[in-house]
Amino acid sequence: MEYKLEILQEIIKLGEKFYPKITDPSESKFLLEIGVAPVTAHIEKLSLMGLVKDASPIFGKNGGMWIGYSLSDKGYECANNEEIFNEYISKLKEKPTNEISNSVRTLIELSKNSNINPNYKDDFIATLNEIAICFDNECYIATISLCGKILEITLTEIIKRNNIIVGERAMLGQLIKKIKENQIDEYLDPALPEISKVISYSRNSAIHYNEKIPIPSREQAIMVIFAMKDVVQRNISKNASD
Repeated sequence: MEYKLEILQEIIKLGEKFYPKITDPSESKFLLEIGVAPVTAHIEKLSLMGLVKDASPIFGKNGGMWIGYSLSDKGYECANNEEIFNEYISKLKEKPTNEISNSVRTLIELSKNSNINPNYKDDFIATLNEIAICFDNECYIATISLCGKILEITLTEIIKRNNIIVGERAMLGQLIKKIKENQIDEYLDPALPEISKVISYSRNSAIHYNEKIPIPSREQAIMVIFAMKDVVQRNISKNASD
């Protein structure tokens, strides 16, 4: 993901105005026009850099659900010293890809040649690409949430392949429970229920009002990616053999 300097500057500038209290991004006309998703991604990056803290969902005074935040001591220092701020921003250059994200890209190539339902195959592949990009840029909340989406799609395919009825909006935990209840004879990582808790916690904390958002660790993101890859690869292999 490419981070925009003007958005980062506005987040810091607005945070200084309300320091040390929680800042509502919707109070900035500029951030309001940018939109919730891009602003949240920039707040997450500044949090990983240690410049903002206490990220939590709030109802914006000018409408919508936003991620509120406050400046850390480092962030407040940056707000008053352009030279220090520029030093932090210089660290935002794109990082080279690594073996984890490359393994996800390998999964993309595998998926292109698979029997994934054509109704959502393009979206499935695009989501895998987003996972790789998010991981490269240390956006672990997004990485984990997108892995959850891929797991839900894949587990739904497994359930339907075994002629079991499942609701179209069934969530990850429900899908895993459905597979266990029906004793589907397909291998799933025994740790998948715990993985689903990591995914659910990351998702829920990002949308529920007044709940702090812990930034997941790199190790948690890797654990979720590996679990997702295993399920997808086994499902693709099973589809190919049927």
